[in-house]
Amino acid sequence: MSDAVLDYLSAFGPSLTSDVAQFLIDDHGLKPDAARQRVSRTRTAVKRLAYITFPRKARFIYLQQQYGSPQYWEKLVESLIRTRSAYGLAIESILQRGGLIPVKHFAIACGAPMMQARHLSPDTIFNRLKQAQLLDKVLVSGIGECIVFSQYEGRYEFLAQDVRARLITESVLLKAISDWSRKLGLVSYEKVSTRDGETLPRVGTFAWDLTAPSYLSFLTKGDDGKQKPGFLACDILLGEEVGVGGIRPFLQKCHSLRALRNVGPTIQMFVADSYSHDAFMLAKQNGIIAATPGNLFGDEIAAGLKELTSVLRQAATSAIDPARFDELFSRLGKIEGASSQLRGTLFEYLAADIVRKTISWDIKMNRIFKDDANKKQAEVDVVAINGNASIHLFECKGYSPYGEIPDSEFKRWLQHNVPTAFSAIKNHPDWKNLKVHFEFWATGSLSAEALEIFDVAKKTVKSSRYTLGLKLAPAILAMCKQTNDKGLTTAFQKHYMKA
Repeated sequence: MSDAVLDYLSAFGPSLTSDVAQFLIDDHGLKPDAARQRVSRTRTAVKRLAYITFPRKARFIYLQQQYGSPQYWEKLVESLIRTRSAYGLAIESILQRGGLIPVKHFAIACGAPMMQARHLSPDTIFNRLKQAQLLDKVLVSGIGECIVFSQYEGRYEFLAQDVRARLITESVLLKAISDWSRKLGLVSYEKVSTRDGETLPRVGTFAWDLTAPSYLSFLTKGDDGKQKPGFLACDILLGEEVGVGGIRPFLQKCHSLRALRNVGPTIQMFVADSYSHDAFMLAKQNGIIAATPGNLFGDEIAAGLKELTSVLRQAATSAIDPARFDELFSRLGKIEGASSQLRGTLFEYLAADIVRKTISWDIKMNRIFKDDANKKQAEVDVVAINGNASIHLFECKGYSPYGEIPDSEFKRWLQHNVPTAFSAIKNHPDWKNLKVHFEFWATGSLSAEALEIFDVAKKTVKSSRYTLGLKLAPAILAMCKQTNDKGLTTAFQKHYMKA
């Protein structure tokens, strides 16, 4: 009968032991107990996946020659999802986000509690899927450390452009939701927390994209004369249509949260550009607010968010259209805090365009440099390679023209980013013999202390090692004019120069 198991795996590929046992029951007339015993006594040619168990103690089995094949990975992912295990929910959350997710966001998206008895934590889920060689962690330029499918090796940087554009747009959306919930009186004004902060927002044992306590009467509970607040808990996912697989990890969090006795009533909301019919109905049937930017804030802001994603995707490889630049500020500038984020983000792309047109067409954005000897790393906003002659590295700070760059940011660039990147360059096979120039571009002002530190460093550093430069708004405007691009110059004057 063991041959029947081999024949099944040869015909249908890697499978769960429960599926093979059912085949023996249906096609060979075995009783359930006998079928399970036959599967468990298979030959050594049948391998079992270590580290991961499935519901009802099922295991994933395969033939040695099937291991690592496309069919193996497809069947494993399909089995994890079909059984709706904690591992399957985690896989679905990554798939819905394009196959790449920041490590910090995985704890929110996977649907698992941070720490709860008899539940797997996000760290445990990742570690076991990594041991099964399904997931891995990689450092991705412009995003940071991310969780990816191991089979996606070589595609990370390609995926990163779209993911980074989505994450920036989602950050603006979180600001809009924060502003909306405060002004509506839905939450405690000073207590809104988002995933962009230093720590993840929490309600109960779960992490969310946005949380806040609420003292609305129908959410509060009284205990010994004290009011216990309810909460708003919200997750977001822009971009592709959210299907059932995309909403299911969120539903798992919501149901588990409702079972916690010491957590107040919670308004649970998911925000996406669009939903499949089944996903939308599933959310509604489970008491979830399935919202879109359009029905929360109106068509203008919804269109502005989509335009922002589009502009950022395009700007990764080509110039920003100044007309679209103005349109973004017009549509999204009404959101509290959005203007400063747009100014900072778009300045990097504007600077890249200036560099592309005045120094070298060969540029890279958000490049991560690693100094392995000192175990340090630094991200450089814009890198320009001028043939076999020189490499130029730019730190870009797009602030309000009336703002001042914090000394801490300037010192970190000068004392950490510059030496870290320089060390990495000198160990790079193609760049180690190039002249190296670092430059700090800022549209706000610098303090007297920062200017003094820069002057001392510039005089101290040997030009044979590297050179330092500094450009504030007037000098950057002069660079804009060198490009002979009137639209670019006008956009810079309008959004980064004092009136």
